Formats: sequence, C-alpha cells, structure tokens
Amino acid sequence: MTAAPTILVADDDGAIRTVLNQALGRAGYVVRTTGNAATLWRWVRDGIGDLVITDVIMPDENGLDLVPRIRKIRPELRVVVMSAQNTLLTAVKATERGLSSTCPNPSISTNWSLSSGAPCKPGKPPAGPARKRKRRNCR
Repeated sequence: MTAAPTILVADDDGAIRTVLNQALGRAGYVVRTTGNAATLWRWVRDGIGDLVITDVIMPDENGLDLVPRIRKIRPELRVVVMSAQNTLLTAVKATERGLSSTCPNPSISTNWSLSSGAPCKPGKPPAGPARKRKRRNCR
C-alpha cells in the first residue's frame, strides 16, 4: 500500500492552517502545518513533503524568499504560494522566483482548491488516494 502524499502548510494565520488541514486531510492527504517559515524550511531540508503551500507574509520570513532555497535543494518539490495581498507586485515577485502564479488566500476566495478545475493550480497535485465525489449542479 502506498502512503498518502504529504502536504506542508505554512501560514501564520491559525484559521487558514485549520481550514487547509481539514480540507486536505479529508481529501486523503497527510498534512503538516506550521505558523512559521523556519519550521517549513526544516521539513523541506529534511526531505519531508510532496507539496508546499505557503503564505507570503510570515513573522520570520517572506514565503517568496523561501522558494529559491527550496528549488535549490529540492527542485522537484511543488510550491504553491498564497497571499491575502494578491497584487501585481506579489505576482511579479513570484514570477521572478520561478513560480507560474500565486493563489489568493483561502479566506478571501470561495473558489480556492487543489482540484484540476481550480482557478489556481500548482500543476498536477501529487497523486493521492482516489475518492469518488458527488457532482453538484450549481445554478
């Protein structure tokens, strides 16, 4: 049996961490959460995680500044950067660091998800446990 992929979540907002932990956990992923960049960096450096979801503004370091360091030691590791300050400047900084896009923070977006139909995708999410989902017709 294959272990479920691990998603590392770094955000200084406890409510965001809780929402992502619950949503991703229900989807079958193993989730580790932290409120600071230092812990996230330690996990990445130790080879933990299949996907990183990080906030831009954190107390100890800017999440965008972590991206080049992550890419240097783990180039295969996918990184999703989210920000409540989803501005052109944030998008430019993300592009300069090799990211294709940034996601609005889940607290300000009702459409945010890691599904293939989401407006903000990290590419193909790591393979996780298959789950049947009911389709709902929205009108």
